[in-house]
Amino acid sequence: MKRIILFSISFFLIIISVITSYLVLIGYETDRFNSVLESKITKNLANTKIDIDKIKVKINVKNISFFVTTEKPDIEYNNNKINIAKIDAYINLKSFIIGKPKINTLNITSNEIEVNEVKNIVKYSKPSNFKKFFLNEVEKGVILFNLDVNFKNNSIKNYEINGYVKNFFAGIYDVKLEKSSFIYQVKKDSSEIDNIRGFVNGFQINSGNLQFDNYELLDIKGNLNSDLNLNKKNLQKLFKNNLLQNSENLNISGKIKSSFNIKFDETFKVKDYQIKASGSINKSEIKFINSKKFLFIKDKIKKLNLEKTEFSLNFGKKIKNTLDIIGFYAFNDNTPKKFNFKNLRSLNAQKFLIDVDFANEINIPMLNFNSKNKIVNIKTEFETKKDFINFKKFNLVEEKTKIHINNLFLKNKKLIKFEDISVKTFNNNKLNNDFKVSFGNTIKVKGSKYDATNLTKLFEQNNDNFLDNINKEVSINFKEISTKVSDKISNFNLIGNIQKGKFNKIVSKGEFKNDKYLDISLKVDENNNKKILEIYSDLPKPLLSNYKFFDGLIDGQLLILSSYDNKLSNTKLTIENFKVKDAPGLVKLLSLADFGGMVDAVSGEGLSFEKLEMSMEKKNQVLNLKELYAIGPSISILMEGYLDTKSGLVSLRGTMVPAKALNKFLSKLPIVGDIIIPKEIGEGLFGISFKMKGTPGKIKTTVNPIKTLTPRFIQKALKKTK
Repeated sequence: MKRIILFSISFFLIIISVITSYLVLIGYETDRFNSVLESKITKNLANTKIDIDKIKVKINVKNISFFVTTEKPDIEYNNNKINIAKIDAYINLKSFIIGKPKINTLNITSNEIEVNEVKNIVKYSKPSNFKKFFLNEVEKGVILFNLDVNFKNNSIKNYEINGYVKNFFAGIYDVKLEKSSFIYQVKKDSSEIDNIRGFVNGFQINSGNLQFDNYELLDIKGNLNSDLNLNKKNLQKLFKNNLLQNSENLNISGKIKSSFNIKFDETFKVKDYQIKASGSINKSEIKFINSKKFLFIKDKIKKLNLEKTEFSLNFGKKIKNTLDIIGFYAFNDNTPKKFNFKNLRSLNAQKFLIDVDFANEINIPMLNFNSKNKIVNIKTEFETKKDFINFKKFNLVEEKTKIHINNLFLKNKKLIKFEDISVKTFNNNKLNNDFKVSFGNTIKVKGSKYDATNLTKLFEQNNDNFLDNINKEVSINFKEISTKVSDKISNFNLIGNIQKGKFNKIVSKGEFKNDKYLDISLKVDENNNKKILEIYSDLPKPLLSNYKFFDGLIDGQLLILSSYDNKLSNTKLTIENFKVKDAPGLVKLLSLADFGGMVDAVSGEGLSFEKLEMSMEKKNQVLNLKELYAIGPSISILMEGYLDTKSGLVSLRGTMVPAKALNKFLSKLPIVGDIIIPKEIGEGLFGISFKMKGTPGKIKTTVNPIKTLTPRFIQKALKKTK
């Protein structure tokens, strides 16, 4: 009996196992559920037609439930055929037993479908952000999906779509997604995209994911990882502006990780966003089409290289945007140096913090400071807002050299005010500047030393006035001022007034050694509104050392009277009782004229002159030398010409006569009314006429002997004789 029972049970279990295996692996084919499945789909999807040929009943071992499945059904939605691979419908067991089957879950799996086919379906769906994006921004691609729909009381309770996309092209605003692939999952109120690969605006994404929250408004979160292999072409796609317009060649390699959160409003416009990114730049190179020139940097910047550089950024619509870069850089293939750059951007302003070791040569002419073959560290903190720049701090340090600026304000690149400036610089390891400048009711400059080597050259430059907005009283006090020559000015004091960045009043005094003095005064002529400048110096050379014309000048007394405005200046310069020694231009002229004895005098103790008078007029960029007359015991010179300060072209012509010949000539010259030159006095060689023309370093000099002198030369000589 036991054997019969055991056999019956075993047989029954075998039959159940066989049936179960059959239903799991093969399934039972029937048409009983055709109408149920067709009805369920068409009822929940309006305008849908479905034709099911064969259905199989199968068992899902995992869920221990029955389901029916059909392959390649014919489905049309609004007359658009949908390429479906199969449909699985899970049947409520109780309803199946009582013969009234109800579908709990419906699963639809597609074949690969082109994006344009999907658009024909999506366009009939209810208006949504997703629909607007998909129809307008998605260009092409291939999609496969699995749709799971859960029913309750014959209506959709929930749904989920998952699958993959490949060869996907889409765009939103200026961001273009190309040749991309990813897997996705879409639920009723949220979606997720993972394993993202492809190109964004030309650079490659290695991996990434996105999460969409569409419960009320569209909210996108995500992460992207990429190797940076960028060039000018794909960077221009990413930054559609003139940022890279001046670059000839650009390459960047490195890595980047980013995360972001973008929120849209009901019209699919960005309501809020936040993006974080960090990464590294292994190597980069930017070559500029037009070399860049920066203030105080001697050489133009042709190339910028970055290496071993880390960066991070955080920016959004409602937060302060930050960018932090630290690493090594090099201009023009120099040795890489450290730098740290931070940028904080708010709605109306930006803040910058820079700490950089600078190897390129810095040249500050007004301080006679040069950093050739030295490393300078620059630290600065400044803010920009519209046309304003506030340098909260600026520090330049090179060994013992230190320049500090506090709270300097610029508007439209012109100075408004500052708190204080301190300067301490060294030239060839010798202190050449040590002073402080304070900005209050009066601009006060006070210190022990100032290097004025290049000061006269700076005064001649016709640059836009950096100080246009400054209207202040000025007080200057230096214990010592050094010049291009060995003579120094001590105990220099100046009081004055600046209007629109230019002095209109000066009273100043300084001292040279051996009880010699310097006086400078400036005032405005109320009759014609011109400025009258008067300079007297017991030593001319310190004030004239920057002019090659006066090379070799020693001793003497200088008086300069100048009347000028913004258009025209007239200057008269007088030097008395001076010598010219080792002056290359004069030596060459005397050599060409065959004045051998005078050449020896210039090379020895110097050629003496009793007086030099120079009358000049400067208009626009041309300096006209109306007349220069110099007379001495050995030689007299009369000269005129012009200098084009833009091109450097010099053109001079004149007459030069030895003093003995001149005196002999004048002693025989009758003076009756106007000066008349008798023919009989023209015998013998009086001197030479000369011409000098060319640009600096290429001036051509010619001389010709003369037997008669011009009336103007004679008038000058007679005046001096009287």
